[in-house]
This record gives sequence, C-alpha cells and structure tokens, in this order.
Amino acid sequence: MSGLTLRGVLAGLLPLLLIGAAVLMVEAMQRAEHRKGYGLAHSEGLAALEQLRREHAEAETVRARAAEASAKQAAKHLQAEQARNDQLAADLAAQQRTHRETTDRLTGEIARVNDLYREALDTPPRPLPACVFTAGWLRVYDEASGARVPQAADAGRTAAQAAEARAAEQLASGISQRQLLEHHVRYAEQCRNTAAQLDLLIDAVEGN
Repeated sequence: MSGLTLRGVLAGLLPLLLIGAAVLMVEAMQRAEHRKGYGLAHSEGLAALEQLRREHAEAETVRARAAEASAKQAAKHLQAEQARNDQLAADLAAQQRTHRETTDRLTGEIARVNDLYREALDTPPRPLPACVFTAGWLRVYDEASGARVPQAADAGRTAAQAAEARAAEQLASGISQRQLLEHHVRYAEQCRNTAAQLDLLIDAVEGN
C-alpha cells in the first residue's frame, strides 16, 4: 500500500519536475540568447564607434588639407600682391625721376626763353621787356593754385577802405616773368607726381 502511495506521489511529481526542467531550460536558453545578443550588440557598437572614429579622422584630414591649401593660396596671393605693389612703387619712382629730369631740363631753358627775344628770325636778340604782374594778379594766381586762402569779405569795410584795397592790388607785385615760369615748372612737376600717384593708387585698388 505504501509502495503504491510512493509511486502515486512520484507520478504526481513527475509532471512538475518536467515543467521545472522545461522552465530551467527555457531560462538557460534565454540567458544564452541574451548573452549572444549582448555580445553581438557590443561588437556592433564597437564597430560603429570605430567607423565614426575613422570618419572623423578622415574629415579632420580633409579639413587640414583644405586649410593647408587655403593657407598656401593666401600666401601665394599675398606674395603676388606684394610683388605688384612693389612694381607699382617702382613705376611711381621711375615716373617721379622722369618728372624731375623734365623739371631740371626746363629750368635750364628758362634763361634762354625768358631773358632775350627776337622781333623776327633775321633780327638780333634783345633783352625781353619787363612784364608787370600786379599784386591783384598774383593774389588771383595764388588763390587759383591753392597757395593762398581766399580772404573773407569784410562787411564792415568802408567804401574808402575798399577803394584803397583795390588800388593796392594794382601795384606791381615784384614778381618777374622768370620767377613765374620757374614756379610754374616746379608746380607742374608736383601736379604730374600727384596725378601719377593717383593713377597708381587706382590701379592698386582695382587690381590692374
């Protein structure tokens, strides 16, 4: 009787044991799959990270090469600009030397063209008559060339003072033809130098 009871108990426990074994087996399989999945995900993550590192390194290399090429191009452009500016400065110096040579040559000719004159080709030369330049003439000349600042009108000046001032401007200035011509030759050199500087400055700005 006890034997039958033990068998009955064992028979009743067998399904439970099978179910427990199945549960343990499923859990073991799940743990194995979990470890497998974790290992696969870890490997894929490391591969992705390594890929990102390679892409970043490649991008940095491309960026560094681009920066180097840009720096070389900038340096080349700067050298070209410096060479062009040096050439412009040399051209300006050459033009100024030419202008000075012209001034020296014309200054040397002043005595010949100013001191003597001929009434005709077959007549002998004679001293050039004096040419009077009034003080007013000289004032107008200086104001036009910027050598003198124009005087402001004085509203309080009387008619007598104004008439006296006009009369004073009709006096001889003491400037001779020779002095005027010498001044014009020097002033013309300054004008040519200024014009040359302006032309080269425009060329430098426009990149010609």
